[in-house]
Parts: sequence; C-alpha cells; structure tokens
Amino acid sequence: MNAFYLPGSARHAVELVRASTAAWLAALFAVLALAQPITARAATLSVVPPVVSCSDLLGIDFTHIHDAPFRVDTAVDVPSSADAPKPFCKVTGYASPQVRFEVHLPSTGWTQRFAMTGCGGYCGAVNMPPHLAEAFGCLRFDSGEMVTASHDAGHSHSSSTGSANTPNAAADGLWALENPAAVVDFAYKGVHKATVATKALIAAYYGQPPRFSYYIGCSDGGRQGLQTAQRFPTDFDGILAGATTLDVAETNTFFHGWNVRRNAASVVPGTDPAQYLPILTAEKIPALHAAVMRACADLGKGADAMIQDPRACEFDARQLVCRGADNPDCLTPDQARVVNDLWQGPVDETGAHMTAGGMPRGSEPGWIRSMVTPADIALNLHTSGDYLFAWDWPHYMAQLGDPLDIDVRTFKFTRVEFDKLTRYSQLFTADNPDLRPFASRGGKLLMWHGWADTGSTPFHSLNYYDAVRRFMGQSAADKALTLYMIPGVYHCNFGPQLTRENFLSELMAWVEDGTHPGRVDVSYFAPGKLDTAAAITRPVFPYPQVARYDGHGESSASQSFVEAARPKDQVFPDRFEWLGLRNYEPGKQLWCDQMQGAMTCATRVPL
Repeated sequence: MNAFYLPGSARHAVELVRASTAAWLAALFAVLALAQPITARAATLSVVPPVVSCSDLLGIDFTHIHDAPFRVDTAVDVPSSADAPKPFCKVTGYASPQVRFEVHLPSTGWTQRFAMTGCGGYCGAVNMPPHLAEAFGCLRFDSGEMVTASHDAGHSHSSSTGSANTPNAAADGLWALENPAAVVDFAYKGVHKATVATKALIAAYYGQPPRFSYYIGCSDGGRQGLQTAQRFPTDFDGILAGATTLDVAETNTFFHGWNVRRNAASVVPGTDPAQYLPILTAEKIPALHAAVMRACADLGKGADAMIQDPRACEFDARQLVCRGADNPDCLTPDQARVVNDLWQGPVDETGAHMTAGGMPRGSEPGWIRSMVTPADIALNLHTSGDYLFAWDWPHYMAQLGDPLDIDVRTFKFTRVEFDKLTRYSQLFTADNPDLRPFASRGGKLLMWHGWADTGSTPFHSLNYYDAVRRFMGQSAADKALTLYMIPGVYHCNFGPQLTRENFLSELMAWVEDGTHPGRVDVSYFAPGKLDTAAAITRPVFPYPQVARYDGHGESSASQSFVEAARPKDQVFPDRFEWLGLRNYEPGKQLWCDQMQGAMTCATRVPL
C-alpha cells in the first residue's frame, strides 16, 4: 500500500502497525518528561468482569438485532502482549449485508467504556491500531481497559499496491459499481451497524451495556463521526472527529481534481490513463515555503515559527517570480500562477468556489506527492495523491454506483458538472448543524483540524462550526461542540512533520466529569523521528483562542506559551461562501432504503 497519502484511520494503521511499540513508548515517555503531566482524566468506574466465556459468543444468535442483524465469525481469547497490556476476547463478524467489524473485549479490567475507531480513505478494511495519534498518552485507551472496535464501512477494497493505471487500496472505488447498498453503508449506515453490533456483544459478554461510548476518527473517519452525531445521536456519548472530510463528494472530485489539472503542463505521450508533466515541481517547494513563512509566520521564531492562521497571510506567489534565469530559489510566471490557483481552490466558470477554499498558506511541503512531483516524474495514480482520490469517486461513487465514465482527467469545472457530480452529496455530507438531539442527552463533539492540511481543507470544519453556532446559538453550541485549529499540523497528524496530541482525554473529561476541554499540548516530531523526543511542543486552545509566546523560555517548548485572545487583525468570518454551503441546513441530508430491489432516497428528520 502506498503510504504517501492515506487519510484517516487507514493511514493511522499503516504507520502505526509499521512502527514498533518501543518507538511509540519512547516518544511518549519523552513527551511526558517535557510536557505537563498526562493523567487519566475521567470518572472512576468499577471494573466489570465477563459473565460468559469468549467462545460462548459463537453460540449466541444475533440475527434479530434491530438495525444491525449480525453474525459472529470468530471469538478467540488473546493473551496480553506489548501491544495489548490486557488479555482480550477478539471477535470478528459482519452485519447485514456486509459490514465487517472487529471487537476487542478486555478479559479483565473492563471499566465500562467503549471506543469505536473509524476507517479512512474509501475504507474497505478493518484496522485496529494499538495506538492513536489523537489519543497520544491517553492512559484509558492505551491501558487496554476499554472495549475497542472498528469496521470496514460495508465493503472490501482491492489489495492492490497501486500503479500508473490502478488505484491503491485506500482509493479503490470499484466495489461501488452497481452496488448502491454498499455506497449507502459507506456514506452513513456502516458505522452505525458496527456500533449496534458492538454494543450487543458488550451486553452479551459483560451482562450490561457500556457506561460511556466514544467514537474516534480522522479524515473520512471524522466524517463518519459527524454523520453519527447528526443521524444517530444516541450511539455515542463523545465523538472525536479530526480533519473531517465532511463535504466528501466535493473533496474527492473538484478539490483534488483542481490541484492536478491546474498543475498539469502537458500529457506524457503514449500514457493511458493520461499522465501529466507538472508545471510546479518539487524542487521549487523549499524556496516557496520559506518565502511564505518569512512573510506570514507569527507564532514562535526561527525554526520554530508557525502560521497561527493562514487567513491572515496574503502572500502572492508572483513576488517570487525569477528576475533572471530560472533556478530553484524562484518561480517562473506559470509556476506562480499555479501556486496562487492552488491557494485559491477550485472555482467554476463564474468564479464561484466549488469547495471551501484551497490549499492553506503554509502547507506547501505537503504538496509534494499530492499535486507536485519532481520535474522528471509525471502526475499519475501512483505519484499523486490528488490524482488518486479524484479517480474512482466521480466514476463509481458519485451516482450511487451508476458509472459516469468521468474521472480526474475529464470532469469540467462548471456549475453543470458540479450539480451532476454532487447530485447525491447530501447522502455523504455531514453538514447538518442541528445537534440538539445529540446535545439533549449530554453528547459532546470535539473537532480538530490542522491549519496545514492538504487532504481536507480546514475551512470546511470552520464552516460547520459556524453553522452549528448560527443554528443553535453560541451558548447551546458551546455546550456540545468544541473545535481546535492547530498550526503546522498536516492531514490527520501526518505529512512532512509527524504530530501527536491527546484530545481523547479532554473529550472523556468533558463527557464524564463535565470539564470543558482546554489546553492541549501538541508534539511536533522531526521527519521520521517518532522514536525520539519531540522537536517542538506547542499548546493549542479551543477555537478561537490562540497560543501566545510569553517572552520567556525556549520558543520550542510548550511551557513558553499561554492562552490569549485572537489578535484583532486575525479575527475573520468563519463562514466561507461556496456552492455547497446550501447543504448546511437541517433536513437536507438524504436517507436511503432498499425496497423490492430498488434504492430510494429522500430527506427526513433525523432519528
């Protein structure tokens, strides 16, 4: 599997499975030594033992479960190990028609908590990472005392590692062809079915339901979390949604496609599918990023400098146009045009935005292998993440499995094409701002997004945050929703600089103790150095608050920063006007049911 651009939990699994447990623990201990103490902030709950054996689960009929009739395939006792501090009962199975899941039920020490992790990319596999980047140092999760589970969203993807004409597993969409039920499960039903099944297994194994249920996901996994809060508000008490691709239909068409097409110089002769030579090349990225940081970095200093909010940065790439011969330290006029177009994001023939903006300024190192390659390497399915994720979606997934014969090479940036490729976007989008059913039972939603995200624009998260506050009112919204916007963080904590933080402990304290989320320390690691001490630690606070250097100590250390109100010159509207903003209203989401062999979809009030 190509690991260069795997959003969400799929990418979590690739990196974390490859990383040794010793490396993870070394990084954790290094952070613990430098940062504020990490504690198990949550309610003290009694330990509940199993009431049946693990193998007994094989003999229980679960086919009558409402919303998720399922069968258990395997139920095996697993001893404790380096990755599993407590022994557990490992259960695999599937919910009708084909939502596969895996559940780890602690054999000892269960503290009545359950955590479901989402899947990323186009899903299609069950990944159970032993650690999570956004739960870095969460003792409740890492100790093995929680029931954990994950799912594949209702289909199996290809096992291909990808090539010039074959997408890799993370972006395989062929499964959707003439398979509308699988598309609907991917859109919103799959995670609900897996959750219902897991809760039934918990009740059978321990003789009682979980006291607290949590969801954790990033990228498409983040979208699944928002879908659940909006459509199935009783499934979870707390939802941790990172780098949410909440407008996924628009992201996997126009957002990714624009990046490729704007940087395409010419088609490489004889290539099928077409490969493009890049206009802006990887060799120019270091100078470009350095210029952006010189102009706009306002947090920290020197090597520790970061852009607090890219909306305050107005750097124009034309300032870097070569005054003499072309060289790596400057841009050609065409390259400067491409850069400005990437920052702007896709627009139609009238200039209307087709997504909530484009690449945030400061994210330039993350463009390499997304929409930028070295001069001698063409953009294709194997070398460009943006090419990859705009390949199968428009053809197989945009129309509920009916093929359109459209892909990244051929779709047009017009209003007609937008309406065509987003006909079913309200099936996938997680834009409903009405969180009242979720909030009324004490539900808490913690969202986070990196300001340097190149895989899912951070402006979508701000639009949703704004929509919830407009609809519910600021006071009511603040009781159920908190957002963190993190400087220098790329998609799902990956990218040129690996990052880690512990949002899960904040969410658990909010749900169980009523303590509203506050300061969270972010650890920034040197490339490929997750097994060493963090190069930089920096606090982040609930939006719109920011971190401010207190004038004392090292600017690379979190202790040197305090919470501050946003400067007046960094107060911006959180609402970004774009064509899909019309979906950010209650009652717009589509609900689909298969009746007599036909899939019918309509809007309705959430359950």
